[in-house]
Amino acid sequence: MHEAWVTDVLAGYANDHRPAHEYLRENGEWTAVSRHDLLRGVWSAARGWREAGLRPGDRVAVEATDPQVFVPAFLGALWTGVVPVPLPPPPAAGRHAAWSAHVTAMARIAQPRVIALRGDTEPPEGSGRPVALDSVVAAPPEELPPHNPEPDATAYLQFSSGSTGNPRAVPARMESVLANGLAIMHDGLRSDPAIDRGLSWLPLHHDMGLVGFVLAPLLARVPVSFIPTRFFVRDPGLWLSSMSERRATISFAPNFAFALSARRTSAERTAALDLGHVRVLGCGAEPINHAVLERFFSAFAPTGLAPEALMPCYGLAEATLAVALSPPDRLYRVDHVRTAALSAGQATPVGTDPTGEADPTDGGAGLPDPADGVSTLVGCGPPLPGYEIVIRDPHGDALGERAVGEVWVRGPSVAHGYVAAPQETRTSFLPDGWLRTGDLGYLAEGELFVTGRVKDLLILNGRNIDPQRVEWLAETVSGVRAGGVVACTRPGPQSEELVIVVECRTSAVSGLAPAVREAVATALGIPVHDVVAVRPGTVPKTTSGKPRRQETRRQYLEGVLHVQQG
Repeated sequence: MHEAWVTDVLAGYANDHRPAHEYLRENGEWTAVSRHDLLRGVWSAARGWREAGLRPGDRVAVEATDPQVFVPAFLGALWTGVVPVPLPPPPAAGRHAAWSAHVTAMARIAQPRVIALRGDTEPPEGSGRPVALDSVVAAPPEELPPHNPEPDATAYLQFSSGSTGNPRAVPARMESVLANGLAIMHDGLRSDPAIDRGLSWLPLHHDMGLVGFVLAPLLARVPVSFIPTRFFVRDPGLWLSSMSERRATISFAPNFAFALSARRTSAERTAALDLGHVRVLGCGAEPINHAVLERFFSAFAPTGLAPEALMPCYGLAEATLAVALSPPDRLYRVDHVRTAALSAGQATPVGTDPTGEADPTDGGAGLPDPADGVSTLVGCGPPLPGYEIVIRDPHGDALGERAVGEVWVRGPSVAHGYVAAPQETRTSFLPDGWLRTGDLGYLAEGELFVTGRVKDLLILNGRNIDPQRVEWLAETVSGVRAGGVVACTRPGPQSEELVIVVECRTSAVSGLAPAVREAVATALGIPVHDVVAVRPGTVPKTTSGKPRRQETRRQYLEGVLHVQQG
C-alpha cells in the first residue's frame, strides 16, 4: 500500500475545517488553525520561497523560530521542493557570537542558497543570501501544484546535536521520514486522530520537535498544540498546565524537563491540573534518570496522571528520530544492576553474583545495601517493527545478553551518511546498513538500556564510569543546578583524575565542593579530585540542551572556565 507523503496529506486538507494545529501566543491566548487554514499557510510560504528565487533542490537555511511562523515555512518548502535546513533561533540576549559561529559552521556544511531569519538579525557572513522569513510566510496564498519527490530524495537536512564535536548534517530522505513517522505514530504510540492531540514546546530545529510533532503527527493526521520553546524556558510549569487545558494526550521531552517541571510547578498550580486523559509522556533525547521520573510521577500523581503514561524511548537524528519506545499502557522497565559489574562491562542484576548465579548473600529478596553499589537503569523498550538493535564490542563483534557495548541500529529510516563528511560517514554508516550510534548500552529481554556515550566514558583506576551517573549524583546536592553539571577527567601523576564542573549561584558556593565529593564517593566509591563551581549558563551545551563534555574539559584544562567565587 502506498503511504501518503506530507504534501499528499496537505493536499487532502482543502476545505477540511477540522483542527490541525493551534499556537500559543505571547498574550497567553491560543490561535486555532484548521486543516484548510494550514494548507493555505503552506501555499503562502511556497509562493514566498518561489518569489525568493528558490527552485526544487535548492537549500534554504530557516530560523526555527516560533511555531506559527516556522511550521508553514518549513512545510511550504517541502511543498515546492526546496530543501529546508532548520537553524536554532538567535538568543534573546548574550551568546550571540556563539550562535553566529554555530550557524556559520552549519552553513559551511549545508551550503544554503538563502538564509531566512526573522526581525533585524544579521546573518553570519557566508551563510547565504538573506531573506526576511516573515515576508515569506506573508505572501498571498497561491494554489501551486505540490512537488512530488522520488522516495530517496532529500526532504530536508537535519543537524545532529553535536554533543561530542562539530555539528553533522543528516540528509533526511522522504522514504525515511515516511517510514519513521508512521512507525512512531502507528506502532509506537498507537495513535488515533479521532481522540489524540499532541502538545510540544520542543525546539523545532531538533529532530524530536520536528519529526515528533510536525511531520509524524501530520502523516497520521493527529492535531498538535505548539508552545514556543522560550515560553517553556521562562515558565516550565506551562508544559503540564497546557496539557491539562488543551486536553492533550501525547507529549515528549528530555529528561531535564521532567526534573524542571517537578521542581518549578507550585502546589497550587499542580492542584488545578487534570492529567487523567494523558496517554503518553515520552522521555528521550538524553540518558534517562529513574530518580527524576520517580520524583516527577510523585509530584503529579494527584492530577490523575497514570504511571503507564511515562514512556522512555531511544532515537537519534541519524535514524530520522525513533528506534525504540517503551510500549504504551505498560509500566516502563527498571533494571537494578551491580555498579562494579557495570563498570566492567556486564549488567549483572541485583540478586545474582558477578558470574550470574543466585547470590546467597542477597537472600533472594529486596536490594542489597546501597554501599554495595547499585545502579538503576531505565529501559527504552524494544526496537520498533522493522528495526534491529545489536550491541558490539570495539572490534565490531556482537555481544551477548546484558553485555555492555556500543549500540548499533539498522532499519528503514537510517540515513546513508552525513553531508560533506566522508570520514565520519565511513566510521558511522556501514555498507550493510548498520549505524554505529556512539552510544553505550545493553540488551535485556529484548529491551534496550542506554548507559552513556563511548567518547564521554570516564576511565578511572581501570573502571569505566558513565559521566551522567556522576552528574546525577552531583545534582542531588543543594544549590547545584540540574542540567548544569559536567563530569570529566584531567591527567594525574598516576592516572586520570575526576573533575566535576557544577553551575550554581554565588550564595550556594560555600560548602558545595565537600558535599559533591561526599555524594559521589559514597555512591560510587571513587574520589573527586576537583569540584569547579561556575556561574549558571557557563557549561557549554548543544542547541538541544545537552552538555558538551569534551568542550567543557578543554575549557577546564586551558583555565578559561569562569570560576564562581563565594
